[in-house]
Amino acid sequence: MTATNGNERAPGGAGRDTGLDSLRALVLAAVIVVNMLTISGLAYLTPEARAEALGKFDLALWHGLDMLLEGKALAAFSFLFGLSFSLILRSATAQGEAPGVLFLRRLLVLAGFGLFNALFLFWADILMSYAVLGLVLPLAARFSQRVLVGAGGALLAAGPVVLGLGGFSRPEPVPQGHIGNLEAYASPAYGDTVRQNLDMVLNATDGVDSLLLMRLFMLSGLFLLGLAAGRSGLMARPGCGANGRSPWLRRGLVLLAMGLVLQSGAGAGATVIAALAALHAPVMALGYLLVLGHLLGRPGAAWVHGALAPLGRMSLTGYLMSAALGGAVFYGWGLGLIGQLGTAQVLLVALGIVALLAGFARLWFARFLFGPWEWLWRSLTRLQVQPLMRRGAGAQAAGARAPG
Repeated sequence: MTATNGNERAPGGAGRDTGLDSLRALVLAAVIVVNMLTISGLAYLTPEARAEALGKFDLALWHGLDMLLEGKALAAFSFLFGLSFSLILRSATAQGEAPGVLFLRRLLVLAGFGLFNALFLFWADILMSYAVLGLVLPLAARFSQRVLVGAGGALLAAGPVVLGLGGFSRPEPVPQGHIGNLEAYASPAYGDTVRQNLDMVLNATDGVDSLLLMRLFMLSGLFLLGLAAGRSGLMARPGCGANGRSPWLRRGLVLLAMGLVLQSGAGAGATVIAALAALHAPVMALGYLLVLGHLLGRPGAAWVHGALAPLGRMSLTGYLMSAALGGAVFYGWGLGLIGQLGTAQVLLVALGIVALLAGFARLWFARFLFGPWEWLWRSLTRLQVQPLMRRGAGAQAAGARAPG
């Protein structure tokens, strides 16, 4: 994608853009950090309870991660989802397939994966939302670049305006205040986890209409901007200009600065001007993508590609497995550490999960063509079991086992 691995054109990974795959992996890492702050129990606390539970350093780190990542990781993830559709469209057209039908089946399967995730792993799933809102992409692909960029920007701006004019309250994080989840997820019975996941899916969004409305506009707008960027080849041109300076870096830093300025007004009330502060998340996300794209495009970044690109190729697997690993660490059916770790410790757990997934991905692709969940996604989409093992991998393994 984007977040999930959307590039179908190179089954074996040959000819893939390792810079783009590395960018996917970095965005996925940010999403995992944000998700772990919820799975660990910290996000369920009210601000007052969090201030009492955490020391000064952990509380400062919480606010820092909230400022830098909350909302921004999801926004970057969403932009890459739209960009991945452009790759699917290009691949399907080259193979003479009907991209609309193929993509609709992909979305249907993705919705099923999202439902599985929400019920059995982590209730705060984003895949189902992507599956629903992604329906606009086949239609949007018929329009020109100018229309896509204009519509995407208009959708981003429309969210805060509707929020302000409609008198909605300031968007608040969905998990905040659900303190009962600490006890529920601490239960050693896995069935209690499933029941609590179902309860959160059905009831957690009560009273947060402003957040849902903002996400509707934000995700849709970023899908369109990502589609336009992918069609234009923008993300494949991170290099420097003739003067040795990178327009990516300069524009990315400007967007990050603008986002921080907008975020500083996030608590100003429910006026239209104050609601515009909600734009800080997509603005900063685009800034991050440009800055990271510049850094990954530098000649010395080849080792980063080698370490991260495999995880970017199996980002759907990484997304789902990170939720499973987080549950194994924090929930009662696992180590039961929910509510017991500070922000710094949770961050270390999240980074450890990212490192574990990156190592697994590197080993996996030495033998297989697709990530486990990507292979299942591809097979269900195409209604046919797809090849998984690399040619010669089985023979090599047999040779390694043969007596000498």
